[in-house]
Amino acid sequence: MEAPAPGLTGCSAALDDAKENTLNFKPKQFTRDGVIQCKAAVEEVFPLLCPKREEEWITGWECDTIWSSSGYNEEGAIFRTMKPYGTELYWTTLQYDIRNNIVDFLITAPRLYMFRFKIHVHAISNGILSMTFTQVFTSISEEGNAFLERYESEDFKERLRGLEELMNRHLEDKRKNRIKD
Repeated sequence: MEAPAPGLTGCSAALDDAKENTLNFKPKQFTRDGVIQCKAAVEEVFPLLCPKREEEWITGWECDTIWSSSGYNEEGAIFRTMKPYGTELYWTTLQYDIRNNIVDFLITAPRLYMFRFKIHVHAISNGILSMTFTQVFTSISEEGNAFLERYESEDFKERLRGLEELMNRHLEDKRKNRIKD
């Protein structure tokens, strides 16, 4: 029998450890959803549903565009965020469809969790939009389980109230600035 190539015995042991950890790991999953409303047309709001453009209206938000032909949200775009939540997240846009008013992301926190984040935009009355946010979180490690416990206990409705306020203020400021120009 041949001796293993130098350095490969460590790889084999690491693979065995990873396999053992995977067999013992019990992932957690939860879903949450909520709604925000704003006074705007779909055409005003839809471009703001972009990780890069969120820098314009979410205080403390920072985003790097990894890939996008336009620099902003589009199907297949990839973004990276760290702030304001302190967790490295990679956003992949699965769907960015203004005709059907849907934005759909798959977001990965490496070695922690993944979540699907879908936004449906609906006109509900004269000049009022409703946006339904649906998030499905799944841990991919024990450490991810701990993160998800915190997120699951978070007051998501309060977070959405804050986003609603920021978006409405941003839209109002943009309108005021257009009137001045």
